[in-house]
Amino acid sequence: MKVQIGEAANGVLYAVGGAGGGLSLYMQDGHLVYEYNMMIIENYQVRTGKLPTGTHDIEISTTIPKPGGPADVLIKVDGKEAAKTLVKRTVPVAFTATETFDVGADLGSPVSQTYFDKGPFEFDGKIDQVRVELVHQYHQHLATPAY
Repeated sequence: MKVQIGEAANGVLYAVGGAGGGLSLYMQDGHLVYEYNMMIIENYQVRTGKLPTGTHDIEISTTIPKPGGPADVLIKVDGKEAAKTLVKRTVPVAFTATETFDVGADLGSPVSQTYFDKGPFEFDGKIDQVRVELVHQYHQHLATPAY
């Protein structure tokens, strides 16, 4: 994603899911924050150092070897590693059928308690581009029945 930020940028870049489970990428006082809400049971959060004013390319890479398994999350800013974390458990199927994928604000119930009272926590910069690429890498071996 390509964004333009001012000094001490704030607001949601994107969010999927909601208070009952979801993930969000947002700015808080100039820091980029990735948060994974695992169905309210567990919460994982990682933040970068403060980003300078200007245009930045942000890339989030998430590797999940199997449904419900752990996830390695890597955040790159302008092509360089800025933060990483391990999400020990992920939601095996989907967060919810009643929430949406939001860009520039969290329009449903808030994924994060951090911005719960600031909803919809609109991003105060400019989002130039968002690109989502899904690469399915689960390997499932099914046994062939013997007759």
